[in-house]
Amino acid sequence: MDPRLQPQTPEVDPMVTTAVMNVRDRFGAEGLRDLMALAQMELRNVEAAERRLATLSEPAAAEPVDAADTQAWLAYTEVDPDPGTDRR
Repeated sequence: MDPRLQPQTPEVDPMVTTAVMNVRDRFGAEGLRDLMALAQMELRNVEAAERRLATLSEPAAAEPVDAADTQAWLAYTEVDPDPGTDRR
C-alpha cells in the first residue's frame, strides 16, 4: 500500500473505521470519493484554524522602551525635595 495512504496514527479509532465502512457499503466507490473530498476540505479548514490558534498563544512582541519617555515620566512624577514649596 502507498505509504501516503497509511493512517497517521498507529490505531485508527473504531468509529472512523465504521464510518468509512458504512459509506463504502452504502455508496460504493463514488461515496468514498465524496467522503475523501469532504474530508480533505475539512482537514484544510481544521489545519488553518489550528494555525490561527497557535498564533494567539505566541507571546506578543514587546515594544522597545524609549529611555526618553522613561526619563520624562520620572521627572514628571518626581517628588519635590523641599516640602515647603509644595503647593498642592
